[in-house]
Amino acid sequence: MTNSAPAKPPPHWMDAETESAMESEHQFIWRAMIETVDVDLRNTRVLDVGCSRGGLLRMLVDEALVEQGFGYDPAAGSISVAEERSEGRPLTFAVAEGLPEGWRDFDVAFSHEVLYLLHDLQAHAADIRRALRPGGIYYAVMGTHDRNPLMPAWHRNMSKRLSMPPIYSLDDVVGAFTDAGFESHLSRLRFEFIPTAGHSGDGELYSWIEYYRRYKLMFRFLKH
Repeated sequence: MTNSAPAKPPPHWMDAETESAMESEHQFIWRAMIETVDVDLRNTRVLDVGCSRGGLLRMLVDEALVEQGFGYDPAAGSISVAEERSEGRPLTFAVAEGLPEGWRDFDVAFSHEVLYLLHDLQAHAADIRRALRPGGIYYAVMGTHDRNPLMPAWHRNMSKRLSMPPIYSLDDVVGAFTDAGFESHLSRLRFEFIPTAGHSGDGELYSWIEYYRRYKLMFRFLKH
């Protein structure tokens, strides 16, 4: 699929209450992300794309012992909360729709469910290439893609509200980063126990588990 839509920033659509709930729910995903990466994160300089309230970066400092963390997000309210919750950690945040000026030489970059919102994957890949040092790696998690059977109907219902591009295939994403000069790899996340709260009793629990076990994927893009 060729992406010919005009470049637009990822929208920020969640209210404060929804964001707070999602931050709590996402902790098991962030931990799985940390468990899946194949580099030692200690003493590294890390970027989080679409960092929201900074929860992943705080976990990376506290549990993975990264040296410095930087995160940007288009939502000023979320960045304000992220800064308040830093509590002396070596974290820097910015309100931005794309890579802030001067942010360079990162060892590792992360994103969680950002790629499917981007209208210009090629521009994003170029941003990440500028941000990483030679040998740096971008780990991007994405469950909203066309091979996930739960997503096409959801995407049709939500795309107008969230100003989303057409649903991407895995090849669309890999192609954008390959064209930007990255070496690409793909993995499933290493989940342990997955919370069932809010999904048991409705007949969809197995689909919920399948979503995380089979369709929540991590791209690994290596900058040579």
